[in-house]
Amino acid sequence: MKTTSKNTASANLIQNITNTKGRFFGLYLRNGEVLNAQYRSQTNSYITVYDRTSRSVRKLRKSSVASATV
Repeated sequence: MKTTSKNTASANLIQNITNTKGRFFGLYLRNGEVLNAQYRSQTNSYITVYDRTSRSVRKLRKSSVASATV
């Protein structure tokens, strides 16, 4: 599979999120939603985070993540 700059940027973003090691961070979604999140786990297509604001565990599609403030 050919690696594009978009795939590389997305992979770097997910890598930064996984390196938070249990700390909370700001997570911005493509639909405009902002979460105060804590990384839990991931699969090939999804990332699971704890949303501190709504006090719930959320499973998000990796492609729906726009950016993160780590």
